[in-house]
Amino acid sequence: MRLQGPFSFIASVSLVTTGVLAHVSLKTPCVRYSPFCTDCPALPAGQSLDYSINAPIGTNQYVSQPLCKYTTPYATPAVTWTAGETVTVEFNPHAAIHSGGHCSFSLSYDGGKSFVVVHDELRYCFLGAKPSALVNTAAILSYSFKLPETLPSSDRAVFAWSFINSSGNREFYMNCADVAIKGASSGSFSGPELLIANYGPNSPIIPEFNGDYETGIDLFNSRKNITVYGNGAQQAPASPVQGSYAEPQPSSIDGLSAVSTLPAIPSMAPTPPAPLPFVETSSNVKPTMVPAPLVTSEAPAYHGYAAPSTALFSTVSTVPTSLPAAASGGYVAKSPHAASKCVKHM
Repeated sequence: MRLQGPFSFIASVSLVTTGVLAHVSLKTPCVRYSPFCTDCPALPAGQSLDYSINAPIGTNQYVSQPLCKYTTPYATPAVTWTAGETVTVEFNPHAAIHSGGHCSFSLSYDGGKSFVVVHDELRYCFLGAKPSALVNTAAILSYSFKLPETLPSSDRAVFAWSFINSSGNREFYMNCADVAIKGASSGSFSGPELLIANYGPNSPIIPEFNGDYETGIDLFNSRKNITVYGNGAQQAPASPVQGSYAEPQPSSIDGLSAVSTLPAIPSMAPTPPAPLPFVETSSNVKPTMVPAPLVTSEAPAYHGYAAPSTALFSTVSTVPTSLPAAASGGYVAKSPHAASKCVKHM
């Protein structure tokens, strides 16, 4: 049925109003590119204000924007916080809160690659209590919470608010603010990793609550803990195990691949012998080369030939097969079929 007369006008106004009021966004601290915040840093070059800042960044079916909405930070922090202090975050009043849901507040020390949660408002975010019916009007538009005392210092931390709504389309909301944290110079903080759900088909899906505000709580309870540091690392480097092998790092020596870092355990490889010296003989004495047995992995060196007589060499030893064939006292066999004929290197 087609609406006519005043009803069509009322319906149009209703649709426009719904579009304007759709969803929710942070007001304080100033989030990236929001036109509804005050005391914001200057926009980065080439960026513009986002008048759809209230919209979600994705649904359970697709991803529409990256985490934080925008990945280019402000040149200066919007606010400076001190570890251990109580901070207050505020939301814009033109909000549609989709019957509340799960909110998380988190920090990133690696430019937005990972987020550690510092405060949760689960189940009744924006409401404070379980509603008796579907509701879109917020009862709470600000939250205060204490920052962990062990937060490390950073001039380039990212503060994030995220929201998984109770009713309506399965959506994921996220706003980010650039903040500075005054904390321990060598501090660290461990806490739950931010849960990202209803953000594309490869993320966990939290269905509509339908009055059951325990929906999705199992996913929040199973979040893994991560540790963040002021230098941007997400977790501490693994301590080497006593006696374990450290992978050697290659370097280049005269165009060859060499090992610049020795293993942590003693090497079991044999030490190559010293080069075999050349011994002059009389003109009527020639070195005798005899065919070696069938070549196996235990065969002597010299490419299948037995080492010359000890009468002509002060040392006879098996050397690794990777040594050059000419290491046999300056003699090289001319042919496998003429082992008794050698050519002397001058």
